[in-house]
Amino acid sequence: MAEKSVIILFMTNSLTPLSSLAKRLHPHLRGQLAEKLALVSYMAAGWRPLRQMPQNLAQTDLTLIRGHTILLVEVKYRSSRGRGHVAVTSAQRQRLNRQMIAVSGRYPQHSVGMDIFLVFPQWPFTQRIRNPYADEHGS
Repeated sequence: MAEKSVIILFMTNSLTPLSSLAKRLHPHLRGQLAEKLALVSYMAAGWRPLRQMPQNLAQTDLTLIRGHTILLVEVKYRSSRGRGHVAVTSAQRQRLNRQMIAVSGRYPQHSVGMDIFLVFPQWPFTQRIRNPYADEHGS
């Protein structure tokens, strides 16, 4: 519990003044920073990176494991919450669905889930969308 409060305190005290800096960062660098923030957030919740993922299956930004669950996470930085709903294009969605099927086949003893993790330059800085396409999978 202490780890989460330290992370939240760091985020609330540090990122607000950086929102203007974030606008000046190269989009690739913003994406990398967003991925690091997502990784720290998930690790604080007990998830660990899955390091044995074959290259041809590692297409999402983060592939994490906790117990018998593998989680595929697509991380997106968006300049405003109003743009969060357009974070993943149709083509990316199809790629994510294919990857989810491939990972399920590779690790049949695990359940596989998918998240979209959005990062914003203003409070609240993150939004986790769990199983965003559950209706499409019949789940």
